[in-house]
Amino acid sequence: MSSGLSGTFSAATAGAAMVPEANITLYDTKTLSAALGWQVWAAACAIAAGWNVDEILALVKQVGDATESMYTLKELKYLIHGGRISHMKGLIASVLNIKPLIGVEKVGGTYTQLGMARRFEAALDGLVKQMQQYHPAGSALRTQVLHSFNPEAAALLRQKIDAVFTCEWLPTFPMSPPLGAHTGPTMTGVAFASADVFANVP
Repeated sequence: MSSGLSGTFSAATAGAAMVPEANITLYDTKTLSAALGWQVWAAACAIAAGWNVDEILALVKQVGDATESMYTLKELKYLIHGGRISHMKGLIASVLNIKPLIGVEKVGGTYTQLGMARRFEAALDGLVKQMQQYHPAGSALRTQVLHSFNPEAAALLRQKIDAVFTCEWLPTFPMSPPLGAHTGPTMTGVAFASADVFANVP
């Protein structure tokens, strides 16, 4: 998971330093959840194919660079309590009933605000419009929708994406409990990349 969102990478670095005799390669994905999983899958395929470490890292970077992850949610209190946004900004947004569109930037691997909406369905539409900032309508994409505890919204988001793009769908899944704890039960998001990128995965 991104070093910009979690102490996991730092802990792994410290652990590797304790066993210098071990052959450990660390890689900061700069992302999380489904987008991270795609990098792990690509690495596992390359390892199984007998690729060397440099080749594997180049493939993982290619997948990571091509993949975007973004989400929205109905309520902000979980992000406020978890320290992901300031209390004052969250309070103002809550009073105004704002639904944020949140992405993960690739330099520091941290959350970034992509936009906002007044209604949750409009926020889902906003995610699809954000996707079109990266790929024109009709593009062939690998796509996966995730949610914390909101399967209805996940199904609606998938329907909206299907109306715009030609998708190779991976299964819709709930997010992991630690991530869901930071966002609350309404979080709905999507990971996507050009389908062509995965042609290089053995």
